[in-house]
Amino acid sequence: MTVRLCDLRGRRFVIVCEPCGRRGVYNLDRLRQRYGEHVDLYDLFVTLTQSCRYQHRTWQRRPNQYGRACRAHAEIEGADPRGGLLSRT
Repeated sequence: MTVRLCDLRGRRFVIVCEPCGRRGVYNLDRLRQRYGEHVDLYDLFVTLTQSCRYQHRTWQRRPNQYGRACRAHAEIEGADPRGGLLSRT
């Protein structure tokens, strides 16, 4: 099951990387205008984190457990208390 941008509830899409201290806050309405409502969240995440120096390409070998790697994760701010994803039923 792929999660798309149109499935998210909330106002802001936040990408945080604890080790390097980077944080990006994106307005969901602007992301929908720029990339379209049906963009896959994984593709959007990879696009937004491309500038990370620790990001690796999917076809490249991953670093070992002691190597540096991008540890960014996504959050939703201003989400409905019932959950961040729409019901598909």
